[in-house]
Amino acid sequence: MSSSNSYEKALVLQKALATKYLKVKTTFFSDFMIGIIIAILILVFDFVISIWNAYASGYNIGMLKKSGKGGFTKAAAYSGLGLAFVGITYVLIVVLSFIAYALQYVSIGAVEYALALDFLVFGLMIIGFGFMITIQSIIVAANRRSFGSIAVAIWNTFAEVFDIASYVESFRGTLQIIKSDREGRGNAYIIIIIALLIGYLITHAAYKHGINKAYTHAYEVV
Repeated sequence: MSSSNSYEKALVLQKALATKYLKVKTTFFSDFMIGIIIAILILVFDFVISIWNAYASGYNIGMLKKSGKGGFTKAAAYSGLGLAFVGITYVLIVVLSFIAYALQYVSIGAVEYALALDFLVFGLMIIGFGFMITIQSIIVAANRRSFGSIAVAIWNTFAEVFDIASYVESFRGTLQIIKSDREGRGNAYIIIIIALLIGYLITHAAYKHGINKAYTHAYEVV
């Protein structure tokens, strides 16, 4: 596996991941059971892809360190790592919120507040990290001028615009939830903190595995 191929795969997966996050917050399913099944599948898919992104980012960063390259390419690689952390934590907040509610540890107000804060904060982070990745993919496409690199750049640009539009569309309504006087805010913060800690541990483990793989690969090549 080359660093460039791994990086291009990460770009596509990371942007697809970001698009699903912002879209799922504003989508309503007419059939409840189908909606639940689709939501679970999306969460599982996003969680797995986020772990892969953390690994791929670790691999890319390791290869960049070995080659001595830096600048915007390195910043984009770290943005991919940030997006992976956001993805893992986002899923954990959703899952932990509903588990805590099902076990009657928190109220529905706490769940709504946690999910709203999740969208506002992590949605903005998705857009920020996604912007860096989009710019990098455009630079790659301009240099390589291959069908694959151009397709990635076009997809990333479309996904970034879609993410921004979705965020703006849902921002006001979500902000109203944050401003409203809902019970259980403290419990919501506890859920988010726990998700952040678990998300960091998972992201760090996948990242370290990727960077160690890069160092091993570089050593074998030498």
